[in-house]
Amino acid sequence: MMGNRNRPELPSLGSGITLLEQSTRTMGALHSLVLDQVLLGAGRALWIDTHGNGCTEPLVELVPSMRVLDRIRIARSFTPWQHCSLLRDLGEAITPEIGLVVVPEFDRPYRDDDLARGEAERLFEHGVELVARVAEAFDISVLCSRSQRDSLSAPLESVADETLACESTQFGPRFTGDEFETLVYPLGDGWIQTTLAFWKRVLLERHPSLAEAPVSPEVSVGGSY
Repeated sequence: MMGNRNRPELPSLGSGITLLEQSTRTMGALHSLVLDQVLLGAGRALWIDTHGNGCTEPLVELVPSMRVLDRIRIARSFTPWQHCSLLRDLGEAITPEIGLVVVPEFDRPYRDDDLARGEAERLFEHGVELVARVAEAFDISVLCSRSQRDSLSAPLESVADETLACESTQFGPRFTGDEFETLVYPLGDGWIQTTLAFWKRVLLERHPSLAEAPVSPEVSVGGSY
């Protein structure tokens, strides 16, 4: 699917687990998907955070209206055991108004050097099983990403109902999935932005009624990313 020239398109997240595979140059892709889902009426989001992915700075910079941030609850973990504990309690934290669960860089906590041999794999697989049960039991959307694609994070692929890839191209970020594809967001006059300001422009164009501030200027293709 490609968006028309008047309204940029982002992938919609169905029920079940969506695995977002993104390059390091597609900064803001996950945050933008989360905000877009919430703005589209998917309910509140519950974010299981690690490695500072859920810091408020990018969310504040991207969101068209600060009121939207009230719909995102962030639970932070700093160790693999804390992360696994949050996932274990996830089912009890789901309320009728929760429509999206976010688990960025799912595998990162389990790469801790303090874990004994084999413990990382065991804890990670257990965490994946917990999330899969929640997705099925509550029939909600779960958006995950991973820090590395290797044998440790492989179990996440086996439970994903859909995989979305987001890569940086010379024309801007490009999403590809089973039922979605974007090649470029046409913003007019040949200007494209691939930093957080770019994603903010996309969200503002998709949700213009919530705009609270002017959009940052874009940079041209061939400019700095």
